[in-house]
Amino acid sequence: MKKYLAILLAIVMACTILAACGGNASSTTQPASSEGAVSSSAGEPATAPDVTLSFSWWGNQTRTERTEGACNLYTELHPNVTFELNPITGKEYWDKLTALAAGGNAPALQQQDYDRFLVFQQKGILEGMNAYVDNGTIDLTDIPEVYLSGGQVDGQYYAFNLGVNVPCLVYNKTMLDAAGITVPEQPTWDDFHALAKEVYEKTGVKTSYGTYYGPQHQIRMSVRNAGQHVYNEDGTALGFDDVSLVERVFANYEYSYTSGYGVPGEMYTGATSVELGPIVTGDSWCEFLSSNQVVALQAAMEDELAMVMNPEFADKTMDAAYLKPSVMISISAQSTQEEKDAAAAVVDYLLNSVEANEILLAERGVPINTTVREAIADKVDETTKKTFDFISFVEDGRCSEIDSPDPSCASELDATAKVLMDEVLYGNKTAAQAAEEWMAKANTLLGA
Repeated sequence: MKKYLAILLAIVMACTILAACGGNASSTTQPASSEGAVSSSAGEPATAPDVTLSFSWWGNQTRTERTEGACNLYTELHPNVTFELNPITGKEYWDKLTALAAGGNAPALQQQDYDRFLVFQQKGILEGMNAYVDNGTIDLTDIPEVYLSGGQVDGQYYAFNLGVNVPCLVYNKTMLDAAGITVPEQPTWDDFHALAKEVYEKTGVKTSYGTYYGPQHQIRMSVRNAGQHVYNEDGTALGFDDVSLVERVFANYEYSYTSGYGVPGEMYTGATSVELGPIVTGDSWCEFLSSNQVVALQAAMEDELAMVMNPEFADKTMDAAYLKPSVMISISAQSTQEEKDAAAAVVDYLLNSVEANEILLAERGVPINTTVREAIADKVDETTKKTFDFISFVEDGRCSEIDSPDPSCASELDATAKVLMDEVLYGNKTAAQAAEEWMAKANTLLGA
C-alpha cells in the first residue's frame, strides 16, 4: 500500500511540475505595444484564450492580399488568435454588413467609412473603444489628434482611421505624354471639358466623368466650392438650398453625353472595382478616385498613372478638397467579450505596428501614425510615394475642413443620385430635371 501511495505521490508531483513549466512556456503577458495586447483589464489571466475573429472589408485584390498577409503575421505573433477573413466587393459591402448586423452577426473587425460609420454607431452595432485606449491596449501616442477626432461620437471612439486620402483625378500619363497633352495640377471643370475634347481629337479615347466615384461625391464638391455643406451640422436637413449647385454637377454628365467625348453609359454600371474601370481597358484616359485607390489601379495597368486634384468650379469661394479618413476600423458590439478584447489588440496592431504596415504598405491611405509613416516611407513603391507626395501637396493650403459624417439617409440619396446620373447619361433626363428630383428626394428623406 505504501508503495502505491509513493507512486501516486510521484505522479501528482510530476504533473504539477509539468503544468507549471507548460504555463511558463505558453503564457505571455502582452503589454500595450505596436504588437497589440489582448488582455483588457488588470487581473485577467495571463494566458490569452483561443479566439477566431471575423474580419470584413471592401476593396481590391491588392488590399485583400496585403490584409491577409498582415493577419497571418499577427497569428504568428499571437497563435491564440486566428481570423475568418471575408473581403466583399465594394458595391455589395454595405448591404451585406447591414444584413449580418441585423442577424446579430456583425464581423468582430469591420472596415468602416467616415460617411457611414455614424449610422452603425447609432444602431448600437459598434463598440466604444475608450476603455481600450485608457488601459493601453490601443496606443495613440504617435497619432496626431487631427486624425482621431473623425471616429469619435460624444467623446467616445467608435472607429479609427487606417489612412488618409484625398479625392483626385487620376489619368494615364503615358498616353497623354505621347499625345503632348498636359493636365493642370488644379484643373477647373472648364479645363476638364477642354481636356476631354483634346484627348478625343488627338487619340480617339473618351473620358470618364466618374464611373467609380458616383455623382454624390461631385455634389459634395460642388456645394463645398460654394462655401456650404450638403447637410447641416446635425444631419437633419440640407445645408444649402441652391438647386444650381446640384444642376451643374449633372450638367457635367449631360455634357459627357451630348458632346460625344464621354464613355457610354453602360460603362458606369460595370465598374464594380477600380480594376474594372474603362481606364484599365483603355476606353478612358482618366478616372475619379480616392488617392489611396491609385495603388490598386496602377497594379492593374502597365501605363504610368499620375494624379491631380479633383476639378473645381471656377467661381469657387472655398476649396472643395478635404483630407478624409480613407477607411476606418471598428469593433462589433455584437461580439463576445473575448472577441472584443482580441479585436482591440488587432486594431492597435494595424495602427502602430511597423511590421504590419510594411505588409500593408499604405494601400488604404497614408498612415496616420507618424512613426509608421516615416518607417515605411522608403519601402513603399513608386505609386504609393506619389500618394504621399499628393497628400502633402493638398495639405499645403489647398483643402478645407472635412464635413461632418453623413446622416443615415445618405446611402439612399447616393443611390438616387446614381439612378439620376444614368438617366442623364442616356439622354432620358436633363441636368435641370435630375437636380430638381435630387433636391426633392433629399428633402423627403430628411423630413424637410
